[in-house]
Amino acid sequence: MTYTQGTKVELLDPDELSKHVRAVVHQALPWLQALTEASASRPEKTGKWCAKEVIGHLTDSAINNHARVMRLQIEVTPNLSGYEQVAWVSLQHYADSDWGRLLGIWATLNEHFASAVSHIDKARLANRGNVEGDELTLAFLIEDYIAHMEHHLRALDVWAR
Repeated sequence: MTYTQGTKVELLDPDELSKHVRAVVHQALPWLQALTEASASRPEKTGKWCAKEVIGHLTDSAINNHARVMRLQIEVTPNLSGYEQVAWVSLQHYADSDWGRLLGIWATLNEHFASAVSHIDKARLANRGNVEGDELTLAFLIEDYIAHMEHHLRALDVWAR
């Protein structure tokens, strides 16, 4: 699933993309930190993830997309795998995690991701690769990662407050 249409590569700047990642996290942290352990543990609906699992999923996404960003700068047209998102969340028992600790991990990983993005040579934003058979640019991957994070945070904000 894609979350953005993507901007023309030549219009993007790694520093601005990096600032966008940081802004998303810094805007979300205050209201996420205000959630109690109990409310962060309660799913929106039966069969849906709780806030802890959503943030865990976003943590896994940060890890996987950081690796993709690195590989798209090093390899020529790499074939990048997806990951079993539901299994990752389940196997890591995010629902049982400490909420504050989980938020800290998520924020730190995104700070690391943003730092990596800020050091990308602008010319490399056009580098191409494949994720599960879909061709994309490094620029699109970063934009889509940000949009994916915003998508989940908007959904959390609606029901968690």
